[in-house]
Amino acid sequence: MAYLASHFINSPVYIYDENNNLITCTTVTGYSSDEMYIEVPKGATNIKLRTRLHILIIHSAGASEFSGSLRSVRQGLYEISIYGEQQREGRTADRRTLNTSAMISDMVTDSGANELQTPIPTMLENISATGVLVKIENIRINIGTFLQIEFNIIGKEVVLYGEVVRECMLDDHTFEYGCQLHFLN
Repeated sequence: MAYLASHFINSPVYIYDENNNLITCTTVTGYSSDEMYIEVPKGATNIKLRTRLHILIIHSAGASEFSGSLRSVRQGLYEISIYGEQQREGRTADRRTLNTSAMISDMVTDSGANELQTPIPTMLENISATGVLVKIENIRINIGTFLQIEFNIIGKEVVLYGEVVRECMLDDHTFEYGCQLHFLN
């Protein structure tokens, strides 16, 4: 396990069931490194105690995936035991479906940084500890381009930085781009 530290506080957390179906997206409000749990304020009302879960936390030092289970509910806060952190490894990380709208606000290409006058609307299809898959209509982006991807989760703006490493043109002339995540400290 890398470490469980205060950099998880106020971080977006995605909670999935054992079949990788998204249950909720919420925010980490507390943690205990001694007892190995995180605390979330909402979104777990329909989860039974001891239900096995998959947890993805996006934080300032990167992204962390855990196995977990709902351990208790106290004073409106849900404590989720976490264990088995999966290290970031290329293409082995489980993909978690998001299907949420996002915007690409900046691009860095071989010719330099390009702050876009009008952000490019996109669909953030899935996320893992190593990358994201975005879908864009009628805009082609070169492999190696760095994208600043912005989206809103539970009222909190999240900014991810991804390098385009894979492109796929779909039958409807939209493009899917696989982006490897990069974290700025």
